Amino acid sequence: MRYNNKKSAKKGHNQEYWMYGYHAVAAALSSNSRVKTELLITAETHKRLKSDKITNIPSGLKVSISQKNEIEHVLGKGFNHQGLCLKVEKKRKLNIEDFLKSQNSDKSNIVILDQLEDTQNVGAIFRSALAFNIDGIILTENQSVGENHFMAKTACGGIDKVSFTTVSNLSTTLRALKDDGYWVYGLDGNSDKTITNTDFAKKSVFIFGSESDGMRHLTKSLCDEIVKIEINNNLESLNVSNSAAILFFNLNKN
Repeated sequence: MRYNNKKSAKKGHNQEYWMYGYHAVAAALSSNSRVKTELLITAETHKRLKSDKITNIPSGLKVSISQKNEIEHVLGKGFNHQGLCLKVEKKRKLNIEDFLKSQNSDKSNIVILDQLEDTQNVGAIFRSALAFNIDGIILTENQSVGENHFMAKTACGGIDKVSFTTVSNLSTTLRALKDDGYWVYGLDGNSDKTITNTDFAKKSVFIFGSESDGMRHLTKSLCDEIVKIEINNNLESLNVSNSAAILFFNLNKN
């Protein structure tokens, strides 16, 4: 059954939605951990997939060579679909033990997004994480955006190429990370210590709080260190996705 993508962003386990955008769909097609059921694609974009050597399309996937207006009928108007859309299930939620098994035991940078509610911000953070070799992302379940078509498009393949999971209890998760040898850094503009004068641990966790309120008091109390991105006095703060990109760039240089 096809349905309008505007109705598919509600939270739910294993809920299907139509993913769109070339890089997002190409990454999902290449992912072994993603359940995919139907692909609508124009003849021109199908040639592009083959040219880019994206040929590992599952044998059970229904593929329909379609016109652009047929794709727009499924997605609704106003979506920059780039000639394709893919019906997928949301990625399976990993428990923290399995998530940690996917990480390098010697050196790893994990990012926690605590109660971020803006889909564009979360998607942009995934995209930057992919660009700068961040190893994993943890989302909180409450008061946070869930995986959806807008996030996937903005992430540009990041949600299928960067390991991530969602947790219901952040305090328990942080204790598990510390038990596994991670040092926890919270990002807060009021800190006296900047990211450029901090010698980060080989196994590090970086927490970004909500767009409106920043880190919660309890979350901040569980951090080992609080650091900030230094900016001039013309602005009070940066957008959270911009802050994340700056941090990731600096981590990638080391």
